[in-house]
Amino acid sequence: MNFKDQLLAELSKRNTDYIASVINKNGKLFQEMFKLILTNEEYISGRAAWVIETIWLKYPEMINPYINDMIDFLPKTKYNNQRRHFTKILSTIDLQKLDEDRLGILIDRCFTWLEDPIYPTAVKMFSMQIIYNYVEIEPALATELIAIIENQFDDSTPGFKNRGEKTLKKLYKLID
Repeated sequence: MNFKDQLLAELSKRNTDYIASVINKNGKLFQEMFKLILTNEEYISGRAAWVIETIWLKYPEMINPYINDMIDFLPKTKYNNQRRHFTKILSTIDLQKLDEDRLGILIDRCFTWLEDPIYPTAVKMFSMQIIYNYVEIEPALATELIAIIENQFDDSTPGFKNRGEKTLKKLYKLID
């Protein structure tokens, strides 16, 4: 299958599921799809990230060899769909397994995306979760995360407010 052509054929859940079913648990095909994300090509890269997320939901272990590549790619991402799919996946990983440099890249990107109003709600919410996961390891950052969430509350979407309220409750318990 020519993955590029198939990704461009149709932007739909049906097409994404179809491509994911072709890849299934085939490591070589998974790697081929992952490389399409790293091209940073408009349409191709984000749609490939959606396929990777779809496979990850079914076979989470498939993403493990690519975690470092995902984090290294974060500063180079051009499109919000890449950010959304990657932050969703990265919000579920064990941060303690990352080396210091990669953890720094991940947390830095997440703070940037959470603070800047140009990024969509989904990217912000998954970034908030990643930072919260880090705060559980490094509680000194709790007050900074609280301030960022509270500063955006008035101008945020209902989804952000919902996630923000839940995260704030947990953060307040951490600092009490």
